[in-house]
Amino acid sequence: MNILSLLAAIASLSALALPLAAQTTDAAPAVAAAAAPAPAATPALASPPPTEVEDASAKPAELPAKAEPAKAAEEPRVTVTSPKLEETKPLPPEPKKESAKSAGIEAEWAFVQAAAADADSAAREAAIDNLRMFVRRYPESARAPDALFLLAGLQIKNGDWRPAAVSLLEDVYEYAGSSAELRAKSTYLELVGSKASRHLRPVLNDFVNGNDAADKSDRLSAIWQKVAAKTPDAFYEPAADAIRDFFVRFPDHKDADKLQAALARLHAANDKPAAAVLAWRKLLAMYPESGLRADAQLSIGDLYADPLRDPKRAIDAYQQVIADYPQSSDVLPALESSARLFEDKLKQYDLAVQMDEQIVKLYPKTTGSLKALKAIARLQRDRLSKPDDAIKTLQRLSTMQGGQDGVDALLLAATIARRDLKDYAREAALRHQVADDYAAAKEAAEALYDAAYVYEDDLKDNARAIATYKEAASKYPTEKYGKKSAARAEKLAAAK
Repeated sequence: MNILSLLAAIASLSALALPLAAQTTDAAPAVAAAAAPAPAATPALASPPPTEVEDASAKPAELPAKAEPAKAAEEPRVTVTSPKLEETKPLPPEPKKESAKSAGIEAEWAFVQAAAADADSAAREAAIDNLRMFVRRYPESARAPDALFLLAGLQIKNGDWRPAAVSLLEDVYEYAGSSAELRAKSTYLELVGSKASRHLRPVLNDFVNGNDAADKSDRLSAIWQKVAAKTPDAFYEPAADAIRDFFVRFPDHKDADKLQAALARLHAANDKPAAAVLAWRKLLAMYPESGLRADAQLSIGDLYADPLRDPKRAIDAYQQVIADYPQSSDVLPALESSARLFEDKLKQYDLAVQMDEQIVKLYPKTTGSLKALKAIARLQRDRLSKPDDAIKTLQRLSTMQGGQDGVDALLLAATIARRDLKDYAREAALRHQVADDYAAAKEAAEALYDAAYVYEDDLKDNARAIATYKEAASKYPTEKYGKKSAARAEKLAAAK
């Protein structure tokens, strides 16, 4: 091997060592060595040209000159690669847990029984709530009658006799015919006898007389309506709660509108006018075919008129009755209440007269029209300064109503003519009209005598006075004023 071949082999080994040096931890010297340019020996690996070479033994081979250190170059980036990680796959979802299942009615019944037995005064409310929930969840259960009875017992211990009474009534009517009915009735009567006032006891005792309806919903509906109608303040809150529960259980019951009305009356009777208005409005909204709609609208007006003290909204409600239900019997009270509010609250007397005139037109010859005509005459005289109109109204009243009311109307008209108008001729005519229209009235003889006196004293018409005195004496010869009239006629005639 010649020297050139040896040098080429060394160069090849150096080139192979460079990558290994780059991987050492002592990076700086190895990188510097790798950065130095290698001797241009690559062509010698092929076929080196012939060169004159001296004998190696005679003269050692001259080593290539030591390469100049290269200028500092950029430090090469060392990339450390690692085996490719296996792609992570998502874990399978945990199986969905089923919701906890109830142990059933019997387990819950055992629990509420134990809670009721163990409950001291501090925990009694919670035990009551659990029993109430049990009854609501399982009304068809064979355990429900006993649960209601147990609930009533806890309520009595808690000092809440009214809710207890309602629970017992529910036991009676919900489970009529069961073994619990008689027990509930007896306990109810005992409770009412010890807690209710004496004047309430007969009415409350009547509540357990039962109902013959076959369906429990009809029985329950009947008892809550009865409670609201007869003693709305006796069991207010528990009865209202019972009606709300009824709506949940029997939303399409045929008497739902009646129960809604019962709820409204309960609120109204217990000083809850706003709640009552809302209950009546719900009836109007939910039961378009109900026969109670006019009553609901009238009741809204009554609530605005008095407890809520909003006369304008009250009148609006009353006018709605008149417009929407013209054939209803509620129209008359709506007109009367409107007239009263216009007079007493708004001081709008002409509008009050207008309402009363509607009553006269719609209900002639009735108590309503009599009351309206009297009110019109009073307003015309006292508030509107129209005495002449008042007299005409009273004459209308006499013609329409007749009887004692007619007599009184003419006598009042005569008084107005005298005092307010100083119209003595009109006064005399009105008093004479009493005798003409109501000859058999007890006031007739006196009215005729008074007419004659007006002719004599105020109008100075003795001839007419004498004629009127004689008429009175002729018509009522045995009566006091008939005899006085005869004597007066003789005296005036003798004075001519």
